[in-house]
Amino acid sequence: MNQTLRTRLLAAGPPLHHLAGGRIGPALPVALTAGLRLTRAERDRLVIFDPQVAPLIRPLSDAEDLAPWHVGATGRWIVAVPASRAADLPARHPHLARHLASLPMPPGHTPVQPWWALPADWERLPEAPRIIISGAVVAWDEATGLVGGAATVIAAADPYWLAVLASAVGRTLLATGVAVEDMPIPDAPGPARANLAGLALSAATLAARRDELERAVTRRLVADFGPPGVQPGPRLRRWWELSFTELRAAVNEELRNDIPERYRPTWAEIHADEQATHADASARLADLERAIDTQVAALCGVELSDL
Repeated sequence: MNQTLRTRLLAAGPPLHHLAGGRIGPALPVALTAGLRLTRAERDRLVIFDPQVAPLIRPLSDAEDLAPWHVGATGRWIVAVPASRAADLPARHPHLARHLASLPMPPGHTPVQPWWALPADWERLPEAPRIIISGAVVAWDEATGLVGGAATVIAAADPYWLAVLASAVGRTLLATGVAVEDMPIPDAPGPARANLAGLALSAATLAARRDELERAVTRRLVADFGPPGVQPGPRLRRWWELSFTELRAAVNEELRNDIPERYRPTWAEIHADEQATHADASARLADLERAIDTQVAALCGVELSDL
């Protein structure tokens, strides 16, 4: 993007921080997130030993799971002990305290308080819905847990902001290094603003449903044909891109098994149906994105071809 166009886009509206006030901030640090996050199985084991620790283990929206428009539903959790409760944790919850003591301290931590204690500014969770941005990836998040990783969080977010930030204009500016708080939000008449907000929410919902379809079919393949404990590889995780012959080969390669002959007609039909559903969702999402991109570009006084 040339400097003239960049300057023009930045002048298209007030910067986000003028509209969002103090509701923009960083996610939990990467090292803290990596050290404290849990799988669902790990979370369940800690709660089985001591059910009273359940409020200290929160759902996690991880920057690693961001995708365009939504946060992937990976079932991640994170230990979230407020700094104000760190001192008496060993007495109240010895099993959780032993778990935390067994974890390596992240490099560079200054031991003013236990490294695993939640920073004071995160004891009050960012109000949902949130927009989470990492690089040029913009996601809508309606969860009420913690947000971690290399990301910026906008609390109590307006879906109109989502439309602007996730549009081609927004992604282009983010990719050039414009800070989230400095992103321009063009003024729009009420009907145009409402229309863009609705389109953005529809895109977020559709992207999340498509993501769940992708995960559901992968889980079923593993459940039907994988030995206990096996994890799907990259080809099965993108099953919708494979022909049925290629799917069988991927099951052989990644699950070390085959689809039994008597199940092949059924699975060929399942695969074709789910591929069609995925293709339809992708086409509808592309239509929504084109509408958003075109409308936001017009509000900014540019053509998409200018970007």
